[in-house]
Amino acid sequence: MKPTTVLILFAIGSTTLAPLANGDTLHPTPSGITVTGECLKKVSQDRGAVTVGTSIVAQKASAAAERAIEAHEHIKVDVAKLKLKDSTQQTANYSVSEECTYNGGKRLCTGYRANISTRFETSDIPRLGDVIAVAAQHGSEDISQLQTFVSREKLKESREACLETATQNAAAKALKLATGAGVKLGKLLSLSENTAPGGAFPIYQRNNNMEMKSMSLAASAPSIDSQAEDLQVSVSANYNIE
Repeated sequence: MKPTTVLILFAIGSTTLAPLANGDTLHPTPSGITVTGECLKKVSQDRGAVTVGTSIVAQKASAAAERAIEAHEHIKVDVAKLKLKDSTQQTANYSVSEECTYNGGKRLCTGYRANISTRFETSDIPRLGDVIAVAAQHGSEDISQLQTFVSREKLKESREACLETATQNAAAKALKLATGAGVKLGKLLSLSENTAPGGAFPIYQRNNNMEMKSMSLAASAPSIDSQAEDLQVSVSANYNIE
């Protein structure tokens, strides 16, 4: 195996543009010292959600739909009585389909199944257990998609606060590089925020995907815990060398 040589270059002063054979000119690389400043912090989750579903089978589609809607409305009314902080609710699914099975290659239909589900969201994460208990008391066997996450608003606020730390980190790193190289660090030439792939404001969340088929007989609310998420912000800075 041939030895590998690592070459480190410091660009000092002006940059010469090299003409190409076709008449074009190479763009110069930034002169001075270029560094990446970072900020890594924990952000506590401030929102939680759970999806509760109701499923009813009846001989007629209209009867299945009517009974499912009525049963589900009772759940929604009782959840509203909990008076969850900063709560929202959204219909996650509604469907009516023929209920059929296959036996010996033959299709046997026994009626129609109506499904309706609602996603309940709140800033009071521990009380999601109360929502689950209400659903269980009403006989719901479809409790899923339990999530705890950082809201978009809090993530934006935390990210912007982290930018100052990342900028200070870039300045400190540039100074150490200049000192180590025996040169004097000059003024800041450029500074930019590095955007994470997939967008500047991803929502960090934890999916528990609870399929609580056995919780219909639950007597008390389960305990719901949250966790802090890692937030990383970075900036690119270019400093002149005097």
